[in-house]
Amino acid sequence: MKGPSVSKSGEEGAKDNSSIPKSPAQDSDKELGFQKQPMVDWFSPSQLAQTGLRAVISSIFGSYADKREIQAALTLRDDETFFVDFSEKENLWVDYVSDLGSGWNSTYSVAYLLGRKKLQVVDSKGTAHVLPRGNILVMGGDEVYPTATWKEYNNRLIGPYRCSLPYVPEEEDPPSLFAVPGNHDWYDGLTSFIKLICQKRWLGGWKTRQSRSYFAVKLPHNWWLWGLDIQLHADIDKPQLDYFDEIQKNMGKADKVILCTAEPVWVYQEYQRDDKPFKNLDFFLNRYTKKKDKTIDFRLVLAGDLHHYTSFKSSSENNSNWKITAGGGGAFTHPTHQIPKKLTMGDETYSQSAAYPSGKESRKLAWRNLLFPFINRSFGIFFAVIYLLETWLIGVGSNLSNEGISILEELASITLNMPGLALQSYGAFLFINPAPAILLIIVFAGIVAFADTKRKDTVGSWILGIFHGLLQIAAILLAVWITSKLVLDAWSIDLLSVKAIALFLLLMSILGWLFSGFVMGAYLLTATLILKTHDTEAFSSLKGEDYKNFLRLNISREGLRIFPLKIPKACREWKFNAEEEGESPWYEPVENLDYGLIEDPINITNP
Repeated sequence: MKGPSVSKSGEEGAKDNSSIPKSPAQDSDKELGFQKQPMVDWFSPSQLAQTGLRAVISSIFGSYADKREIQAALTLRDDETFFVDFSEKENLWVDYVSDLGSGWNSTYSVAYLLGRKKLQVVDSKGTAHVLPRGNILVMGGDEVYPTATWKEYNNRLIGPYRCSLPYVPEEEDPPSLFAVPGNHDWYDGLTSFIKLICQKRWLGGWKTRQSRSYFAVKLPHNWWLWGLDIQLHADIDKPQLDYFDEIQKNMGKADKVILCTAEPVWVYQEYQRDDKPFKNLDFFLNRYTKKKDKTIDFRLVLAGDLHHYTSFKSSSENNSNWKITAGGGGAFTHPTHQIPKKLTMGDETYSQSAAYPSGKESRKLAWRNLLFPFINRSFGIFFAVIYLLETWLIGVGSNLSNEGISILEELASITLNMPGLALQSYGAFLFINPAPAILLIIVFAGIVAFADTKRKDTVGSWILGIFHGLLQIAAILLAVWITSKLVLDAWSIDLLSVKAIALFLLLMSILGWLFSGFVMGAYLLTATLILKTHDTEAFSSLKGEDYKNFLRLNISREGLRIFPLKIPKACREWKFNAEEEGESPWYEPVENLDYGLIEDPINITNP
């Protein structure tokens, strides 16, 4: 029995494998069956449009054709398919990773460590811990970015994980794979996720075991592992509730649950206006914790969606519950400085135990937004086109004044230390020329609409958003003024000459790229450091490959032990192993891949 064969179509594979896979003869896309990808360029206009369109389409059709209900209708309800049973094992290891299918270096750095037979870490007291590879691998949401096409799954998830662990013999008890979908997995209506995860396929040496987009696994020593599918709107459908109602009937009164959900709503409810996702999770938890006949103890709740590590411990001294966000599987790094130190959930208070990266590191990373135009070049190119279009509209509408000169020539005659006079000239011109004025209004409206108004206090966000829009408009007008000054005044080139037109094209493109990027970077820096908003936009712009994390959990007779593992720096150079087969990875890091504990092991003891 072997791991899945990876094909370009994605149709081969994974259910019936009969021979050990041979490693590729050479490091090539054709041999490997996938293409290594860079980090997602989230500020690329085409990417933003594509992702936004898919989000809208999936949201609309997801409301009318919920595939979770279709899965429930087609799945046979018997003991074998209803839940997977690992309870006979005395000692069980579970790996948890989330938000993973992005750039090759970051995703494979995590996958490489997950695929090794054992890792060794040292805690703050100097005690060494040997951590065997998980018997179970849980993917906690957003298995692929930016959109859930089969091509993206193959390039950003299947390929890297197969390279890490190509094959585990069936007789050696290969690790099982379970996954919950995040919002990005839902962008194709869950089609690719179901094909990959819910059809008993292989992902490298990991074998998928679930038949729905949610699951329950019986673990040793009265522990269970539950995975929720909250779709795009944090909704839990009726068939899913029926499923977990049925699972509860198979549980004892002393059983404890590790719950995996796609969003850390316990964090979001502290500062976001929409608390519906939190209420939905709270409803789900109360459904099973407040029943008189049988109370379930949710000792640990895990989530991704935020691409960092934060852990929160309940105020109870004995038998504390934990809420952990561990979304460091490969996507860009999210900040932690905006995360509250304390959370309130009903009558209980949770205190932050650890954060990775630390708040100090997070603030330091935010300053890289000042390099925005150089990191996000396609964004600057898009705005360069807007700058050129505005210049063209101004040039076309340059009616001659009483003195017989155009607005561009009038601007060229104004020294740069007299912005008021330039603004007066612009005002008079735009009043009688609506086309360039309309374009500026459209740009301003779009920039203001970009403001992060999801927070509970939106006044600051609106003020900063309006100021950002005004700065972008001012930057466009300043670029036209500077270019006119240089070409027509400093270099004395005739406005209607080919040389002048070429220079206007060149200078406005460069200034558009630089000005728009610097203004956007400064805006995001201000928003994330002062208002603590735009956490996603301010850090997706950095395309951060480093500060990755995953969890390794151990369930034994003593209880549950959690090892939060960090990868400070993703590997950038890999050595191809052309002759390696079986469990050996097809790529090894050129230098040692550094990893360690984020915080000391978390212990949740059995009563």
